[in-house]
Amino acid sequence: MDKRLIMTDGSKKPYIIIFLLFGIFIGWMAFFLLETTEQAGVTELSKEEIVARDDLLKGYLDEQAYLQSRIVSLRESLTEEQKKIKTHSESANLQILDNLKKSIGLSEISGKGIEILLNDSPSVFRDGLKVDNEDLVQAADLRDIVNLLNAAKVDGLSINNQRIISTSPISSVGTAILVNNSYITPPFYIHAVGDIDSMLQRLLIEKNLASLYERKKKSNVIFEIAAKNRLTIPVYNGNLKADLLNLVK
Repeated sequence: MDKRLIMTDGSKKPYIIIFLLFGIFIGWMAFFLLETTEQAGVTELSKEEIVARDDLLKGYLDEQAYLQSRIVSLRESLTEEQKKIKTHSESANLQILDNLKKSIGLSEISGKGIEILLNDSPSVFRDGLKVDNEDLVQAADLRDIVNLLNAAKVDGLSINNQRIISTSPISSVGTAILVNNSYITPPFYIHAVGDIDSMLQRLLIEKNLASLYERKKKSNVIFEIAAKNRLTIPVYNGNLKADLLNLVK
């Protein structure tokens, strides 16, 4: 055998081992780098997801806090509005009740107004005279004045302290005059609380009370009107119908 060949083959073994080891090293390094790269990518992706999740959670919490504060604010506003409605409703109901009580005479009324004095002629006495005697004040005279005053939308009326309401009868039996079925005697004082100018405007037009003005001139029937800074209209003391009482319950 050729010794040169054997030496040549033997001398190649160390190089083959070196190349083999170098290849293993390169492969191991490549595997390590790849694994590191993949782990780095996973780690980086996880951080991005965490940041996105945190942002989303923060936004949700902020929105929730805003909505909760908004709900509280709206509830407070609703409570205030309910209180206003309740107060207004109670006030309106009390006003309605007060007006109803005034309209049927269940409350005393005071204020500016006018006082009207009606009286028979000083030269006569009611006893023994005819009902239609021109020297006497008639129940019709009182009704005419009351109707004029009601047209002026007075707040309250009375005749000789008898409160006049919409159902008050003013009638006569012979020469006797009854208001609310109560007997009253002259002189007759009519008190009215309300707009003085509006009442005077109607009362001072003679054609509105033609008979009374004429008898005042001819027969000396007393008919005087005076403005008053304060008058008091008493509470109605006559009989009330059941339907009127039901209005103020």
